[in-house]
Amino acid sequence: MNKVFVLNNIEKYYLNYSRYISDIDLHILTTNELKKYKDNIKLKEEHPLYNDYLRLYIEYIEGGLVIDGMLEIRSSLNNFFKNEVFLGFDTENTIATNIIWCKSKKNLIIKKVLDEIEKTEDKDITAVFSKVLNRDLANTFNSLVAINKEIYIYPYDYFYPIDYERHGKNISENTKTILHKDEKISLYCKIKQKIYYKYGSYSLRYLLSLTDSIRNKIGAKRYINKQQKGKFQDKQVIKSSVQEAYNILCSYKEKNVDYVIFHNPRWMGVTSATKELFENLVPLQGLITDKQVDLIANKIIDIKPKQVIFSAFEYGYDKLARKIRNLDNDIKIKIFWHSSNSQINGQLVDIMNWKTNLKVINLCREGIIDVFGTCKESLVNFYNSQGFNTAFIKNTVRLDENFKNNIAKEKRNDDKILIGIYAAGMDWRKNMFNQIAGASLVNNAVIDSVPLNFDGQVFASKVNTNMQGLKKGVKREELLKRMAQNDINLYVTFSECAPMLPIESMEVGTICLTGDNHHYFKNTELEKYLVVSREDDVCSIRDKIEYALENKDIIFDLYKKWKNSYDNESKESVKSFLNM
Repeated sequence: MNKVFVLNNIEKYYLNYSRYISDIDLHILTTNELKKYKDNIKLKEEHPLYNDYLRLYIEYIEGGLVIDGMLEIRSSLNNFFKNEVFLGFDTENTIATNIIWCKSKKNLIIKKVLDEIEKTEDKDITAVFSKVLNRDLANTFNSLVAINKEIYIYPYDYFYPIDYERHGKNISENTKTILHKDEKISLYCKIKQKIYYKYGSYSLRYLLSLTDSIRNKIGAKRYINKQQKGKFQDKQVIKSSVQEAYNILCSYKEKNVDYVIFHNPRWMGVTSATKELFENLVPLQGLITDKQVDLIANKIIDIKPKQVIFSAFEYGYDKLARKIRNLDNDIKIKIFWHSSNSQINGQLVDIMNWKTNLKVINLCREGIIDVFGTCKESLVNFYNSQGFNTAFIKNTVRLDENFKNNIAKEKRNDDKILIGIYAAGMDWRKNMFNQIAGASLVNNAVIDSVPLNFDGQVFASKVNTNMQGLKKGVKREELLKRMAQNDINLYVTFSECAPMLPIESMEVGTICLTGDNHHYFKNTELEKYLVVSREDDVCSIRDKIEYALENKDIIFDLYKKWKNSYDNESKESVKSFLNM
């Protein structure tokens, strides 16, 4: 029998419970029955965690399912009763105990939580569970949490999907219950709830995805219109950035530099790639007024470099290029392009980046940009055929030896295979789900991911694989340290220009598999160990993981020789680009 204990509910909800819970033994606790439990607990009613403690105490004494509040069940809970314990997040970083299950009485974890409440000064139940489970739930951000395959904490769309908190919560196909509160919700939330009741979760999801798509397109068009009209929300940031760039250019005048290269410091990948290859960097987040364009352009004319390079292309760079060309036709203007055409196809992915690509193409055709540099090998021949003066720049990574020595691998006492999947998202290009599936086929695999993707976690749980990590992105140094601790990293993506991550991983001593979409390891023996030629073949990813781990020593011997040769080629490619 599945025992169910109900507190503070109303008849219209609990009379329907037998529809969604098989073999139910329903107990609607009366005031007198509740008083018996209350008389036996140590906590005073004014304690901030009193209600949580009461529910957990009943759970500890009776076992089964405890429900407190106007909780409506919308879908079968029978599969959840296989868990030893389950409860759920009610916001992105807080849990709730309005619905909680224990398969048996006197559960030791529940006892530890009760003991912790009695002695702690914490005022929220999330902090208490975090201590007992040794897991920082407040920074887990609405992910599926599984502790030793016994205790499961489910995301908020399972049990608490109504957005009372205005956090952007949604009902989904995962929704099993709805906790009704005597609080106001937005009109938009009411509409979503009515659609769900009438048409179901899949229809709701379709309508939400449709409205999101329309909203994103409208938002992108508004953003572009604002750019064109010079209406920015961060005008002060741009103003400060322009002044910083101006000051840096002033310092370069004294050095009599041959070239300067502009980049947006907020674009971390672009910035890292630029720093690895070039000197005389000028960080500039954009230009939004003619006065700013004139300030920078006139300073460039003042310091008299032979060439100006743009690493990627921020808003206003086109105006700066045109101004420089008008002021001094002898200065060569070049671009270092970091994307492939498939990455910036705005009809499918990113309308703003697509428009930027078209802007660069037009500048090349007009003769404003003299040299089109790219680290995507296949683009060289393509743009040469279009009549552009094109250069192939070979990306590389050169890490400080002291830094690499300081992040030497820590010894682990387990037999787990730690597999890193980083910079992976829902974007088709990143191929996240195939990589997770491939990793799941490796015995004793644990996936580490930054930023931790909720949908990826859900999928990993479905294929019985533990996926851990950090919800938010981290700085490059921290990510390198994290990559260094793994047995292998995956970057098996569908489309790339020339990604930094595979070489970064190899540089910190961890094998990294990649997709067959860049020039690294091409026509070398390393290709058979590190390159997955069929990125959508889950078993190919699994086979390559196992093959690489079996040949780790051979791989790094080959890599060391390859890297020495490749770094020389990289230096020559930069030199050739600068000499064009």
